[in-house]
Amino acid sequence: MPLSNPPGPASHRLAPPPSTARHASPWRRLVACITAACFLTTQIAAVAGPHEEGVAAGQAANPVARGNVTTPGATAVVPGYTTTPPERSYYRQPNLSSQGSARLSACALTPTDPLCQAQRGAFSSANTPRPTIGADDPAVAAARAIGRTPSAELGSLAAYYSGCTTTVTPVPAGMQPRSCLRYVGVGNFSCSRSLTVSTTRTTSCTPGDWFAHAASGRTGLDVQCLPDRAVTAQHFRVTQDGNPLRFFDVDMTTPVVFPQIVSVLDTTYSMIDGQPIRTAVWVADKSCSGSTCSLTAMLAPERAEVCTGGGDSGYSCTSVEPFLKVYAACRAGTQSGDNIQDTVCQGDSGCTTTALDGTKCYAPAPGWTPYAGVDITGAIGGYYWNIDADRAVIGWAPNPAFGPIPTMRLSYTRPATTVTETDRWDDQCPTLDAGGRCTTTTPAVCTDGPATKVVDGVAVTRDCWEYRSAMSCNGGASADQCAPLVAAGCTPQSSTCRQTNAVTGVCEVYEDGYSCPLPAETVTTTSNCPTNVFCLSGNCFDIGAPNDPDFARSMSMLEAGREAGIYLDADRMQVFKGEENRCRDRLLKNCCYADGAGAGMTNQSIFGGGSRLVFDVLMNSQNQQFIYQGISALLVGGGFSGTFTTYGVTVAVNGAALPAGSVAVYAGDSLVVAFDPWTLAIAVIIYIVLSMMSCNEDEGKLAMKEGARLCHTIGTWCSSCFRVLGVCVSCVEHTTSKCCFNSMLARIVNEQGRAQIGKGWGGAQNADCSGFTVAQLQTLNFAAMDLSEFYASLVPTLPNVNALQAGSASRVPTCYYGQGKCQ
Repeated sequence: MPLSNPPGPASHRLAPPPSTARHASPWRRLVACITAACFLTTQIAAVAGPHEEGVAAGQAANPVARGNVTTPGATAVVPGYTTTPPERSYYRQPNLSSQGSARLSACALTPTDPLCQAQRGAFSSANTPRPTIGADDPAVAAARAIGRTPSAELGSLAAYYSGCTTTVTPVPAGMQPRSCLRYVGVGNFSCSRSLTVSTTRTTSCTPGDWFAHAASGRTGLDVQCLPDRAVTAQHFRVTQDGNPLRFFDVDMTTPVVFPQIVSVLDTTYSMIDGQPIRTAVWVADKSCSGSTCSLTAMLAPERAEVCTGGGDSGYSCTSVEPFLKVYAACRAGTQSGDNIQDTVCQGDSGCTTTALDGTKCYAPAPGWTPYAGVDITGAIGGYYWNIDADRAVIGWAPNPAFGPIPTMRLSYTRPATTVTETDRWDDQCPTLDAGGRCTTTTPAVCTDGPATKVVDGVAVTRDCWEYRSAMSCNGGASADQCAPLVAAGCTPQSSTCRQTNAVTGVCEVYEDGYSCPLPAETVTTTSNCPTNVFCLSGNCFDIGAPNDPDFARSMSMLEAGREAGIYLDADRMQVFKGEENRCRDRLLKNCCYADGAGAGMTNQSIFGGGSRLVFDVLMNSQNQQFIYQGISALLVGGGFSGTFTTYGVTVAVNGAALPAGSVAVYAGDSLVVAFDPWTLAIAVIIYIVLSMMSCNEDEGKLAMKEGARLCHTIGTWCSSCFRVLGVCVSCVEHTTSKCCFNSMLARIVNEQGRAQIGKGWGGAQNADCSGFTVAQLQTLNFAAMDLSEFYASLVPTLPNVNALQAGSASRVPTCYYGQGKCQ
């Protein structure tokens, strides 16, 4: 129905004669005004057409309808509603056709049961022959004609829109491509019995748990439950008083006979030669036999320095290693160097005894050699010796001169996953009664198999995955659907076999292509139609309603799930974790500020792809986990191959070579992330130099994080003050601590989720920026969180088109036409 125009003004009907209005009493004037207002309201209401009335009614009813839609239980709204209908038992059940036949047989005993009557009626209807409806049936042809030229079949579109103008354009006759199917020797329908294999995984331990433990005093060694993790990368940690010190992987397939370093805890420097001395985690005696693995771990520095003496004589220092090597025995006829000793006495100076190198075997020599001494075991005679061979290292032992070393022996059963396969056949072939409209024309033929398919990561092999039978049904598609096209004067163009008999190889279904004539027709276009109204068949709708906030809420939940899955800290089983950052406010310069440049450093803008809601590149170096987990999720799953470098971060995927000079910070199965700290430092320093000279690099990065709204302020304290007689009389520097996250959503979830579970932020000088455990995350009520700040970042504000057009128009006179330049 067209939108009506309001009638002309009727205000002259309300005005009384001048003399009456001039001498009326106040009460009469008041009654006249009320009457005028009521009449005017009635007139305005009468002006509104059915469309406006429908919009108003819908908007008034919307809050009530929405309340019903979001009611927790449909039982309160839908009469007779139940969550356990009898039909629920049929869901995902195999062989429904067999169960349907059994149900029909059972219904023979209860002819008056309403459910049985309905089932018998449906079965009879399905087997009742029906007239054939082809592609060129008049009703179908009319539908196609409406689709081509709706104005010619339904009338002018201008009748449906108030103010619309229409233009009718003739289209000459032409040709249209058409296709059809021909069935040769088979029915025109088919049914299948298909196999679905489901897999159930059970693990020997809870994934993520540290399930096996060994201890030595306050030091502990744990192995993490990571089912099916390669034996070459078993994951361990060492703890002190239960607190993690280091996480590291160990290749359990490579035996070692002498302890090797797997993780460095600390570095000091020698008092003897100034060289670094690493305090590290050592492992030895590691092996796996089947699923049983064991190893020995120790915590010790590379060497200890023992110093003696003092006073005028000075100090004498020697290095002592933590472990001693155990060597293999020498072959028969030779002796180890530590058993060959020589004693030399020089008058009053006394005697000195020396031994040969204990890492080598020596054989007796017939004459003089540099190696002299006597076999103290008496097994081999002689005084001069030749080197025979190096002694092989076959073991190790703690060095008694070194002191106590925390030693932990851990044995465990390697975590594994057991997969159980369950077959389910879904039979979609019905039981056909004699005399029905369908008959089976071919026996069941395997159309898929034998084959191996990957089901949830498991390779499953079956002889056949699907059997198919052909049926011929009257009242359905004809065996030759191309006959009507030939009768309509269409010209054949092509023919392709679409189905071949699996046994004989003979083509059973052909798809033929034709070129068919189209009659001349007209096409109607409209213009100048209202932008906020849509009308169809006389019914008009207001399309200017505000956007539904449920979309932004749903997108927020999806993004929360995506970030939790990608940025899960597998060592601590935490999500949405952050990092502590600090900035200073001094007398002459406040380094706690926000730099809007940080808002542009998203994964999408920096790496050319990925999420525009995540800011991995702004995280500090100790959180490299953010960068390579985010990059891995972006590239590996998308099949990217190659390298790229941006802001000092180089990513190489699927074996591509790294640029020269890059330092790898992470190496996975198909992804390597390298880092050039100078490049990223320069990029950050540019922002710092341009804005201030007195703030350090970390404060510059924190300013960019604030500009991206990634931080939560914990507290401020006086970090430097002017003291008089030990008393602070004036604070000259305040430091503020903040917890910053790699996305705005992670910050919002922390701010509102911590309040729900009673988790604090720590103190100003010891902020707690840890994330949520998986169990804590599952208890959070996201529906109670205010995510409006995050909603705004999902859909950015559109540009002001009118302002852009006006600005461009004002510059036209100053442009060099044809050159693409403007002043």
